[in-house]
Amino acid sequence: MRSTARVCGTCNLCCKLLSVAEFNKPIDTWCPHARPGCGGCSIYADRPSSCREFRCGWLSGLPEFGDEGFPARCKMVLSLRVPPHSIREQGIMVTVDPAYPNAWRREPYYSRLKVRVEIRVGRRRIMLDADGSETPVPSLSDR
Repeated sequence: MRSTARVCGTCNLCCKLLSVAEFNKPIDTWCPHARPGCGGCSIYADRPSSCREFRCGWLSGLPEFGDEGFPARCKMVLSLRVPPHSIREQGIMVTVDPAYPNAWRREPYYSRLKVRVEIRVGRRRIMLDADGSETPVPSLSDR
């Protein structure tokens, strides 16, 4: 079993890329409580449950991504689509920093992502299958 002694440290990319319903914070904007470049949260002890319960794939110790999967380095936040299943069972959600929209296409990430992955770059969503095929995922407003 792999040790998961990882800590966020200077990374708080999830504070930018993910929405936080409790603060009415939309995707791809910094949370007002984040300290970009310094890591951490100014209200860490009192953060809402959605923040308290979230653990990115790197922090969780996903074996598919080593140190190169550190979000601040790779410019993506990886998370299981349907916890607690494995990546092979349910795939992963890759949320890409819109400032680096092709980060997921770089190696070593691209070849490792080809399992069944939903990728979000801004409001655009793509399903990447194991064979390398990409299918646009309609947004909720398109349905």
